[in-house]
Amino acid sequence: MHFIENRKQELIVLILLVFISGAIAKVPFLFNIDPELFYPRNIGTIVFPTLITYLSLRYKFNLYRWLIYLVISFITIIFLNLIPGGDNSDTFFLSSTHSLFFLLSICGLAFVGGISGNNYKRIDFLHYCGDLIIMSGLLFISGGLFTAITIGLFQLIGFNIEDFYFENVVVWGLPSIPLIASYLIFNNKDLVSKISPIIAKIFTPFVFLILSIFSFAIIFSDKNILVDRELLLMFNIIIIAVLSLILFSLSHINNSNKFQFILLFSLSIISIIDNLIVLFAISSRLFEFGITPNRLVLTGLNLVASFHLVIISKQLLLLILKKANTNNILNSIVRYLPIYVIWTATVVFLFPIIFNFK
Repeated sequence: MHFIENRKQELIVLILLVFISGAIAKVPFLFNIDPELFYPRNIGTIVFPTLITYLSLRYKFNLYRWLIYLVISFITIIFLNLIPGGDNSDTFFLSSTHSLFFLLSICGLAFVGGISGNNYKRIDFLHYCGDLIIMSGLLFISGGLFTAITIGLFQLIGFNIEDFYFENVVVWGLPSIPLIASYLIFNNKDLVSKISPIIAKIFTPFVFLILSIFSFAIIFSDKNILVDRELLLMFNIIIIAVLSLILFSLSHINNSNKFQFILLFSLSIISIIDNLIVLFAISSRLFEFGITPNRLVLTGLNLVASFHLVIISKQLLLLILKKANTNNILNSIVRYLPIYVIWTATVVFLFPIIFNFK
């Protein structure tokens, strides 16, 4: 059944969930807890339980499933708060960052209506994720401008409200961004659905051009990816960003857009090449310096991404040759998504134990 029947009910639910997220974010200030200790472990606590609840209420609400999603979320959050962590703990950093993607996958279950949700709903969830990033970014920028203007105006008349504003406005506003962005996405589909594909089409050729030049220029650079840790990390960030762009772009394409197919195929190929370079560099570091949590995570992530890019590239080539259609590509995307979930869950729950919380 649909718990939310009309716009008024949805607004009431939204306001309540925004209040809950803000109240959780306010905990360090209310109970004198060190924010640097609280927030790294509880970003997921602030954002995802309320977002999961909103999606569950909006799409075929099932009390049993909703409780399961919340239980999984709170187990993850409790685990993060129990494991030892600090500035020197690689496993804590990896576990806390990957937990956000794991909790996002729980949101996906709420969105599609469970593990058995059909492939079209899963594609819709990819659309939603892309739209959520764009809309949240716009809200964040707008909020930042409003904050700067507000603080600046009061400074002009001799009042310093910066601390008060951040503790009582920003701490409530930031957690509300994903919820408000989701509300805008669902209730302004005609507007949002046009913005995201346009942005994807604009950025794809530029990303391909920049990545091609970057991959060629690195050959002549003094930097050595085999020994330069920062360059290796940046390479990985670029590859993951490009993979995300490919997945998002493919979820919006149609059968008639052959140029876009060729562009995405070329981008996939150069991403695979860069992935292989990174894998070789990480493998060299593994053999030379031994296994560490960071190196193992990078290796696993690059292997998972490489296999997916190969599958996508194959389907794109078949599509260009008119031996497949967009449904084949979309299926190749959504069928692989559980692999990412399994990998993130492994990093979140097993890596701290395997490496003795180091």
